[in-house]
Amino acid sequence: MVTASWGQVEENKTVNSFRFKATPGALDTLKISGERVILMPVSEQFADDIFREFTAEITRFMMPPPASDISETLEFIQRSQESLARAEELVFAITDQQGTFLGCAGLHARELRTPELGIWIKKSAHGQCLGREAIRCLHAWASQHLIVDHFVYPVDKKNTASRRIAESLGGTVIKEQEVLSLSGNLLDEVVYRIPPRTYA
Repeated sequence: MVTASWGQVEENKTVNSFRFKATPGALDTLKISGERVILMPVSEQFADDIFREFTAEITRFMMPPPASDISETLEFIQRSQESLARAEELVFAITDQQGTFLGCAGLHARELRTPELGIWIKKSAHGQCLGREAIRCLHAWASQHLIVDHFVYPVDKKNTASRRIAESLGGTVIKEQEVLSLSGNLLDEVVYRIPPRTYA
């Protein structure tokens, strides 16, 4: 079961922002809860965790490189908060029900009505399907609240655990591409098309 809570705010009118089915609540107070995980907007309280856990090993299949200094992590958090205020990007910290940091998830309004999903989980929490639960929660919330044709989910072909997340949501490959990451790694990506969840 997925539950969400948030305050109230005026509807965002930014051209490149998400399109909401109804006037949204205040995104900076949004909390999405699953059975084992909680997603909340990323903030400075998670800076040390993100800096420590977002390692070269974690990012080997990702576009961004690990931060070389905590200031870079703080800049990332500030940019994420600014994008959230414009409803252009939702970057969440993922915790367990006791508040222990697990990783980050994102929903990015790169193209109108086809937002991009992304996630990373710290190494010590791998193998527990926590990333799958977090993405399922985010996918369910976005399907309920946003006007979406479908979601996209780019992932390196070798990242089988992440590919299984997309496939568990009915994702099908619509594109293959080679992308050079900011760390200088050549990513051999497939892009999944994931249908929104249907609500009666």
